[in-house]
Amino acid sequence: MKNNKVLIYDNQHGFSRFLTKVFGEVYDFEIFKKFDTTFDFDNLKNEYLLAFFVIYSEKNIFDLMKIYRKEVPLVVCTFNEQLLHQFESITDISVINTSKCKQELINDFQIFLYTYVEV
Repeated sequence: MKNNKVLIYDNQHGFSRFLTKVFGEVYDFEIFKKFDTTFDFDNLKNEYLLAFFVIYSEKNIFDLMKIYRKEVPLVVCTFNEQLLHQFESITDISVINTSKCKQELINDFQIFLYTYVEV
């Protein structure tokens, strides 16, 4: 059976609830508020097809570095314009500006889900 899990790191659960409500019947989301010591970072590419990482503050970047370059497409989601511009310059990270309206967010998330995850 083909794996179709999507990792969502969201320590405030705002966007993870939103994604689950909008796309939860179609996609298999695994939501993390933080990574515990048992999380297998080396097996990330075998477990997940895509990772959404929601950044609320600079503190979240420490956990982001744990999954960066683990051969899973990574989408950083943040309100912080300065962080958005910094991540846009990194070629293997995609970004979503979470200050957009609801329909624009749905469209942005949908593009990544349709591109990387088979249903």
